[in-house]
Amino acid sequence: MTKNTTITKNGGKRELPFDEPRLIAFIKSATREYPSLDVDSYTDKVIATITSQDVYKADQITNLLIMTALENIDMGAPNWTFVASYVHMRKLYKEASRNRVYDASKKYGDFYGLLTTLATKGVYSPTILESYSKEEIVELAKIIDPERDKLFTYIGLRTLSDRYLAQDKATKATYELPQERWLVIAMHLMSQEPKDKRKEYVETFYWALSNLYMTVATPTLANAGKTTGQLSSCFIDTVDDSLQGIFDSNTDIANLSKSGGGIGVYLGKVRARGSDIRGHKGASSGVIPWMKQLNNTAVSVDQLGTRKGAIAVYLDVWHKDIFSFLDAKLNNGDERMRTHDIFTGVCLPDLFMEQVEKRGDWYLFDPHEVRKVMGYSIEDFYDEKKGDGSFREKYFECVHNNRLSKQIVPAIEIMKRIMVSQLESGTPYMFYRDEVNRMNANSHLGMIYCSNLC
Repeated sequence: MTKNTTITKNGGKRELPFDEPRLIAFIKSATREYPSLDVDSYTDKVIATITSQDVYKADQITNLLIMTALENIDMGAPNWTFVASYVHMRKLYKEASRNRVYDASKKYGDFYGLLTTLATKGVYSPTILESYSKEEIVELAKIIDPERDKLFTYIGLRTLSDRYLAQDKATKATYELPQERWLVIAMHLMSQEPKDKRKEYVETFYWALSNLYMTVATPTLANAGKTTGQLSSCFIDTVDDSLQGIFDSNTDIANLSKSGGGIGVYLGKVRARGSDIRGHKGASSGVIPWMKQLNNTAVSVDQLGTRKGAIAVYLDVWHKDIFSFLDAKLNNGDERMRTHDIFTGVCLPDLFMEQVEKRGDWYLFDPHEVRKVMGYSIEDFYDEKKGDGSFREKYFECVHNNRLSKQIVPAIEIMKRIMVSQLESGTPYMFYRDEVNRMNANSHLGMIYCSNLC
């Protein structure tokens, strides 16, 4: 005899008997397009789990349907991910209809009403409402196609709904739905196009996004149409070797990070550990303390909760701090010297790789001392031709200058340390700066010192 299970809703305020036929009908709807799946076993397992309890929450049923579908995914039955996605999508439909007050059977409600509501709440920027007339918005809303929601895998839909769909700021309540996010992005990006072409452009862009033929950068996905953030992903900053420059850069990096930017930070101009400060010998702590500061920035400025800050720091392979830099992401050693939440990259000239290949020596310098003694910065040069150029010329000038302090190490030992760090932490990235600058089509605008996370 089947146990009479009670289903509770609204925090236990409503109690209903378990409606097995209704659940079976829902499962049939979710699996209709995937006849190869073993739906009977899935249904039996879900029902058995529910009826084993005297009381079961309605929200738990949704989670049970999703988790059971995900458990069934294997190489022979990958389509269970779409079943899980269907269940989660229906949950989003219900939440949005409740918060926006429309009939849930319509799936998508009043798009113009959504724009005005979230603009009033300070979630959406008024830009779209100022750029498009109500008639244009109502007309564009007709292109929304709920059937394209079925293209999402579960992880894709869950990521989109958790991180990128517009929600009420205070309650985190669901308002925006996936197809509306695509349309808002298209409208925002095309808002400055000529009015006689704009509708066509929006429709084309929405078609490509909603069919998952293309995507946009993460900040664009998160911020288009909203009041906060910017649309670009990638930035590069060169940190000046001064207290003011270091803290100004950290402020800039924090502001970029909070609005979704990923930053590549070049630290090659910062003086090495043991360098002098205003003539005081051995006063500098080197680059590691400033990396710790950036690490804290990456953790604390978390892009409005969508993800941690994304910061990569780069250092030249000839910098005296290169060994402590390469150890910064290792999982053992002195934690005061570790920066686990940022990424590292090493800038490699052709000459270093030549020395590795021939098992030659490599010289490490303090960039501050080089500037003071030589009157130039080695990092400002690169080899214009393979095997010949201004970098190696300046490098050997420094090698042969007896007024410069230098550390001599086998080039292969540095390469070994790079490989050990990569094996343990996945970094550092390798930035071949000579080749990058030789290929730079905008070399008249200056040096490219480093890359970023891209």
